[in-house]
Amino acid sequence: MYKSVFTVTIFAVFSVVHCSSCLNIDVTSKSFTTQDATIVSNIGYISEFTVGCSSGDVTSLYAELEGNLVPVSVVGSSKYQVSWTEEAKTARSGEKVIRIFDEDGYNSYRKALRSGEDVSSVPALFSVAVNHPGAYSGPWLKSEFVATVVSLVIAYFALASRSKVVS
Repeated sequence: MYKSVFTVTIFAVFSVVHCSSCLNIDVTSKSFTTQDATIVSNIGYISEFTVGCSSGDVTSLYAELEGNLVPVSVVGSSKYQVSWTEEAKTARSGEKVIRIFDEDGYNSYRKALRSGEDVSSVPALFSVAVNHPGAYSGPWLKSEFVATVVSLVIAYFALASRSKVVS
């Protein structure tokens, strides 16, 4: 009897110590966005960040994107990535803040969503920013249009000069 209680106690202590949450979070991030929208219909956003903890571990992470929670991808040791796309017509330039939640924050977010509370009051584990300077969507005038206008102007002057020479 005492042996099983001792085993359960040791297991509980080990799981509490091993599954402790991340304290004193140190986050470094970099982001990438599509900057040439001449031949694409969607703008891609990528935020890659490294999370360091003084004690504890990082559990599964979730990102809030436009009011939706999506899982964060693990791309290496303590490296994570969030990516999404937006239509080029509706993508705005500027800074987009992504709130990152751990499992506890995810559960609190879902609970606030179910009960109809304001989800912005749920504290995030940390936030990362993605800066989108805007995307080049091509010149104002298409080259076909410019070539047509130039050829019409040249044809007009050629015909006007011909009529002066003939008369």
